[in-house]
Amino acid sequence: MEDKVILAEAEVEAPWAGWELGAFARQRLGISSRRLQKAVRTRGLLVNGRPAHSKSKLRQGDFVQVVLPAQEQLKLPAASPAELVILYEDAWLLAIDKPAGLPSYSVQDGRGAANQVAGFFLAKGIRLTPRPVHRLDTPASGVLVFAKDAAVQAALTELWGAGRVRRCYYAICQGQLEKPAEIDLPLDGHPALTKVAPLQVHPHCTELAVEILTGRTHQIRRHLAALGHPLMGERRYAAGGGNQRLALHHTEVSLPHPKKNGEQLQICSPIPRDEFRSYLCR
Repeated sequence: MEDKVILAEAEVEAPWAGWELGAFARQRLGISSRRLQKAVRTRGLLVNGRPAHSKSKLRQGDFVQVVLPAQEQLKLPAASPAELVILYEDAWLLAIDKPAGLPSYSVQDGRGAANQVAGFFLAKGIRLTPRPVHRLDTPASGVLVFAKDAAVQAALTELWGAGRVRRCYYAICQGQLEKPAEIDLPLDGHPALTKVAPLQVHPHCTELAVEILTGRTHQIRRHLAALGHPLMGERRYAAGGGNQRLALHHTEVSLPHPKKNGEQLQICSPIPRDEFRSYLCR
């Protein structure tokens, strides 16, 4: 498709038959109103490879594409997606397994998870700026969720703010933390609540299941440090962290899908146990 990039595409399934093309592009493909208007202006709404009016009625089996001129610019530099691990993808969301040490986002040098995601889309002929919808510290690893447009990002941000997203972590803290605890300690003037439960207690450390009910900066790291049990590998909020990776892995995100009538979506990342073995074998 010369001088065009594909934003999204899908075959029309039975429940969507009879929908208008523009409404299908917004609701099924997650195209924002702004981008839909651009596609209309540039004859970028295609049905079975041919330009069509936004009010056209769709039939089951039609193949819909939304395309824009290639000059549509990314808002961050793209990077090679060769090492990208995709955990989940649909028309609206993409979740990856971020490795420890990789920033979530980098506008300057392209060295970030979002930059690799942008490169992944470019390799498929799709030019868009991936939008992280939550934080994941650079030294941590695990699930990182991106929205494919601003409207989905706003919907997910609202879910996060309403406490409707479950976020679970695996962590290893210093010392023996033998009983479950709720850490209710404001951070930066805002409420912050973290739940921790011991999985296995070792002589020098404890493996933990952690759930955060708020999403403050470095919340788990700061709360465990305040409890007197900083994370293994912690260099910012404790002394003697050494050169090993931070013992924090984002294992699960569960949320009502904003584009699937609230259908529950669970995205999981396996614990990279080999990376933590040195902490446990002492």
